[in-house]
Amino acid sequence: MEDFLEVFKKKTELLCKGLYLDKNSMEYYKRQGIDVYPGRKGGAGPLGGRYFLFEDGTLVNIALWEDHARTNLTLGEKDGDYLKILDSKTNKVFSKLKLVQNPKYYDPSFKTSDGIPMKKIALVHGVDCLASTIYQKCVYWSCGLPCKFCGIELSLYSGDTILEKNARQMCEVITVAKKEGRCSHMTLTSGTDESIDKGAERYIEILKSIKKNFPDLPIHVQIEPLQEIDYLYRLKKAGADTIGIHLEVVNEDLRKKITPGKAKIPFNLFEENWSIAIDIFGKNQVDTYILTGFGESKKSFINGIRKIVSIGVIPFITPVRSIPGKKTMPFTPPDYLINLELDVAKIMKENDVNPLKNKAGCVRCGGCSSIKEAYKVIMQN
Repeated sequence: MEDFLEVFKKKTELLCKGLYLDKNSMEYYKRQGIDVYPGRKGGAGPLGGRYFLFEDGTLVNIALWEDHARTNLTLGEKDGDYLKILDSKTNKVFSKLKLVQNPKYYDPSFKTSDGIPMKKIALVHGVDCLASTIYQKCVYWSCGLPCKFCGIELSLYSGDTILEKNARQMCEVITVAKKEGRCSHMTLTSGTDESIDKGAERYIEILKSIKKNFPDLPIHVQIEPLQEIDYLYRLKKAGADTIGIHLEVVNEDLRKKITPGKAKIPFNLFEENWSIAIDIFGKNQVDTYILTGFGESKKSFINGIRKIVSIGVIPFITPVRSIPGKKTMPFTPPDYLINLELDVAKIMKENDVNPLKNKAGCVRCGGCSSIKEAYKVIMQN
């Protein structure tokens, strides 16, 4: 079995590169009962992919590409419960990974009481994080200023989901997912609403219902910085356990290019919201997504991260990922990201910010970033 430092490095490389999925191998996977499919078709976040486990249990979200030029790593044949990952550069086995199977409720026969396929209400991220985009539109798409990496409305146009989910639907899916052992915590996200509450009211209604029916289920919500700070208190009171207030891009000039609509929010409003959110939600329960791959200098990136971590916020660092046929995003070199995350982990250690103590959501799941693994490496040394 690979040592932990090696797993961290390989996870980061897989996050950056993804795996080549040979069309000719699709029938082989089907015969083996393996459900794999290429590409990222949409989604509110920067990634999308399939979840795999290393032999030590480390989780990783990997893009599967049909274009061999994207990566030297290929999804190979089964070896017991694991799949071989082949490296065309060395002609050796890169690693062995176990595919996290989709839950049974993804079958179209599983429907809510109003007839909606349950898969369109909430998906399982990783092994046991149930996740849902409660509102599948965003004000920045409607005004022509969407974040360049985002595919939130593509999922709606493709018919993979519905515009808005309600509390009853969510509770019905939670019930089924928990029976399968696939829901020990939850992520709720949303497109940004045009109203003053930025979508908080939608969250509050659903949170109250979930907590009434599942009082012990930890829940993570994601929202923009709010002018009306009282909504942060109301989200906590309604049942949110952790919160993500996502900056997306550290460098201010790049932020204007990559998130043209969201970049109109001044950085000092992020700082204010983060500080107050930490008082409300507690230590290690506030995070911010930070994307890499846009040509940012390491120095400016680290300086920005140092400021964020000093407030007490967990930086959830991910390489941006393309949406084939729609949006081509730049490539994050694995060596760059490995060194970057180790430096960020040192900064977290210095500031007593611990991602391993996060209660719910993306940070707890950890599949889309190797920042938790970097933190473990630093704490072991």
